[in-house]
Amino acid sequence: MAAAGKVDVVYLRNGDRLTCEIKRLDRSVLTISTDPLGNASVFWGEIATLTSPRTFEIQLASGEYYYGSLLASPPGQLIVEQSPGAPTTLAMSDVIGLTPIGTSLWNRIDGSLDVGFSFAQADLETHYTLNSTATYRSANYLLRATLGSQLTTREDASRISRNSLSVNGNRSLGNRWYAIAWGQLQQNQELSLDFRGLAGGGVGRDLVHTTGRLWSLYSGVAYTHEKFSGESPDDSIEAAVGGQLDVFTSRNDDFKITNSAASYFNVSGRKRVRVELQSAWRHEFWKDFYWSLNGFESFDGDPPANQKHNDFGVSFTLGWKF
Repeated sequence: MAAAGKVDVVYLRNGDRLTCEIKRLDRSVLTISTDPLGNASVFWGEIATLTSPRTFEIQLASGEYYYGSLLASPPGQLIVEQSPGAPTTLAMSDVIGLTPIGTSLWNRIDGSLDVGFSFAQADLETHYTLNSTATYRSANYLLRATLGSQLTTREDASRISRNSLSVNGNRSLGNRWYAIAWGQLQQNQELSLDFRGLAGGGVGRDLVHTTGRLWSLYSGVAYTHEKFSGESPDDSIEAAVGGQLDVFTSRNDDFKITNSAASYFNVSGRKRVRVELQSAWRHEFWKDFYWSLNGFESFDGDPPANQKHNDFGVSFTLGWKF
C-alpha cells in the first residue's frame, strides 16, 4: 500500500528507471518522491523521458502551457495526452516547468534559509547575516517572500543594522507576459533610513526562460512612504523599472546565480532616482545544504543633506533549502 501512490516513471539517460511520485520541475531540477530514498532531486538534463497516468501542467520555454497525462515516448521527447486519442509530442529541452494538477499547498512551496557570521579580534567587530526566501507556485500564480538582515557591531562604535522584507506576486497572462504586484519594508541605519514602506504594481515579461536561464523585465508604478533620521516623513509616487537575470544548471553541478535589480524614479516631487541590487552565487555541496556568496547595493540619488548616497556589502553564508 505504501507504493500505491508511486505511479510515475522517470527514465534516465544512463538507462536507469525510477518508479516514483513526481513533485515538480523548476529551474532544471525535477523533485521526486521514492519509497526507499524519500524526496530526491534529479537534474533535467539527466532525464531521457517520463511517463505517468496523472494529469500535469507542462510549461514550455515559449510560454505555452499543456495539460494532460504523460505517455511512453522516445528519449528526448514528452508525449502529452490532453484528451483521449489526441497526443501532443514535445521536446524535453523545451520543457521548463512540470506540476501535477491537484498538488497540495505544502508541495508547491520552496524555500531556503542561510546565515553568515564573521569576527575580527582587533576591534571586536562582528558581522551577522540572515537571508531567507519562500516561494509558492500554482498554475497561474507565483508568490515569493524574501527576508534579508545584516547586523554589524564594534567595540568602539554603535551597531549598524539593515533589514528588508519583500513580498511579490506574479499572475501569468500567457505568452510569457505576467502582471506583478509587490510590497517592501526597509530599514538601513547606514543610510539613516528609519523606515521605508512601498507598494506597487505593473506588467512584465520573461524575455528568456529556458532550462538554464531566466531573463525577465517589468515596469510599473509604486507608492512610497519613508522616514529618515531627523527628517519629516515623506510620501511619493515613483515609476518603477526592474528585472531579473538568473543562471542555473541542468546537469550534475548544482549552482545558481541570481541577480535582481529595481530602479525607482520620483514623479510626484523632487527629481530623484533610487536603485536596489541583489546578487547571489549559490552552490549545493551536500544534499540540501549549500554555500552562498551574496552582494547588495542600495543607491539614492538625492538623499537628505549630509547623508550617504549608497550602501553596499558582500557576505558568505551557509544554508539549507526545502
